[in-house]
Amino acid sequence: MKRISNREFRIASAGMALSVMTALAMPLVSFAIPARAAAASGNGMATNGSSQFCAGLTAKASATTNKITALSTKVTQAWAAQDQKLAADQQNVDQKVTTDRSQADATRATDFSKLSAKATTTAEQQAVQTYETAVQTAVNTRRAAFDAARQTFRDGVKSAIAARRSTVTSQITSFNAAVASAFSTAEAACTSGSASSSSVHQTLVTSLKSARETFQGDRKDDATVGSQVQQLAATRDAAFKQADATFQAAMTAARNALKAAFGSSSSNV
Repeated sequence: MKRISNREFRIASAGMALSVMTALAMPLVSFAIPARAAAASGNGMATNGSSQFCAGLTAKASATTNKITALSTKVTQAWAAQDQKLAADQQNVDQKVTTDRSQADATRATDFSKLSAKATTTAEQQAVQTYETAVQTAVNTRRAAFDAARQTFRDGVKSAIAARRSTVTSQITSFNAAVASAFSTAEAACTSGSASSSSVHQTLVTSLKSARETFQGDRKDDATVGSQVQQLAATRDAAFKQADATFQAAMTAARNALKAAFGSSSSNV
């Protein structure tokens, strides 16, 4: 009988690489920080005096907040697009696996028919039935193992991405709050006259810079999702290889038993 096709193993491995590359990109959405917001808030003071700085502060605070909100919206939209791409990639892999399995089933049925035609004695007929059962069991076992490993990988990727996105959302919220607080403090100081305009401006610059640097520093941890996906992929790959090794061992044993039953005619099996 022809060797059972191992194409599904190659399909699964290729699908893994595609899914990994997609997942690696997911949390790494660029989030531009309005680095010049503080400098912009001081332009009026430099040209038209301290009163202009304070008078324009509320408008500048609103503009900066709107920029952050718009950028946050872009991040959310990018995540949605990436989710759609990952789902499409996974569906493509599943369709290929389904097609390959159907083709393998058809080929296996043809091979079984040919074997049955060669069985001329009761012993040979029983041996063929035993062989067919062993092969089908090996095929089902490997498929179940592949499906389980693939699903475990996907669940792990989904969980890692969700956790990171939740963290990023909190970081964006904290950054927005820090920026709002910096402007609010500056506005209050302008209203109360408790500090000079230049002092208020410098404090605002320092606060915005600190908020920006904190956010940017936290975002560097996005790379951790990539390492998690790589670990999940390695685990899945190992499961694939183990399932394939178990399958090949079962197939070898089944073929040897069949050849033994056919005796001198086993070269034609």
